[in-house]
Amino acid sequence: MKKSPVNRVAVLSAGNGGITFAAHFLEAGVEEVTLYNRSPERLDPIRANDNRIFARGKIGTEAGHELQLALVTGDPVEAIEGADFIVMAGTQPAIHHIGRALGATIQPNQTIMIGSGTLGSSWEMRASLKAGGCTDLPVVGEFNILPYATKLDDEQQGRVWVRGVKNALDAAFAPADQLDPDIRSWLLRVYPYLTILPDVIQTGLSGANMVVHPVVVLRNQDYVRKGKPWRLYADGVSEEVGALMDAVDAERLAIAKACGLDMIPIYEFLIKAYPPFDGATVNNIYSWFQSRMRSKAGEIHLEAVPGPTSFNVRLLEEDIPYGMVPLEGMAAVLGVPTPTVTMFINEACDLLGADFRDSGRSADKMGNEIRASLANLGVDV
Repeated sequence: MKKSPVNRVAVLSAGNGGITFAAHFLEAGVEEVTLYNRSPERLDPIRANDNRIFARGKIGTEAGHELQLALVTGDPVEAIEGADFIVMAGTQPAIHHIGRALGATIQPNQTIMIGSGTLGSSWEMRASLKAGGCTDLPVVGEFNILPYATKLDDEQQGRVWVRGVKNALDAAFAPADQLDPDIRSWLLRVYPYLTILPDVIQTGLSGANMVVHPVVVLRNQDYVRKGKPWRLYADGVSEEVGALMDAVDAERLAIAKACGLDMIPIYEFLIKAYPPFDGATVNNIYSWFQSRMRSKAGEIHLEAVPGPTSFNVRLLEEDIPYGMVPLEGMAAVLGVPTPTVTMFINEACDLLGADFRDSGRSADKMGNEIRASLANLGVDV
């Protein structure tokens, strides 16, 4: 039997996504999984349980069981030592910190993956590794979305209830031609529904969050300001709001076309990832949201998602600088107009008193990485 190319995995972040990655890899036969988190609050309960995590649902059986980690640490360098595969499962702002911290020690034969990428995640990780002293870069990849629907189990850190494993999942790597074929084969075994795309531009452009989240929050400011419970999608997505999401999506598709990519509308991707309840007909983003509120049998999905009571939320503070800003930046490089995207970036900057173009992945910061990916796709700019 051929030896597995992945015997040790490092998971960077002990949030729900990180714990789920760790549990999934252990169940997939990885011999050792290490876990890093910057703050000790998430690690202490796991350490107190002899470095064991708990998973139930689609991973871990319905009743659930504990899984043993090889190492739990607050030092990312210690976590990746000897790892064949590294998953950065934290938030987008953590990429810069992690990249700089690992730059001097990461090895070129260690593949690093962004667990839930947005447009430019791999670009920023590569730039940050360089800034941290890395002169021989490893292959860096990203999933287009978190592969799991997962949440905290029993309100306890280190425990997850995995409600689903996505059956529509994309990944890409930079440089694409340097991905170890054995790592590629291993990933396809762990994630049978995975499609590996030629360039990270494709995974970045396939993300739904930058199309959906800023629009629904910025067009429901009265709900946010009242500070009372409201339903993000059931109350927040009207036909008008859905039409604005479609307008943002049209600009995303125009950018893709300028890259020579034939990409599907976001609502068609969402249909694959989350099929409409009861066979409902879907022909735009609004109708998809309506199709996933509650089934006739009473199964609740989007109806239960709560809306924010503050504007200082990831729906703006991540999806603007790490989604819409690089989208606008790519458009500028390609000469594609994005009036709707630019409008929402400007609104968010004014609302929060922030310069998201300065803090985010602007063309000024990511221009070299953007052009390298475009060149990989054969686009001359």
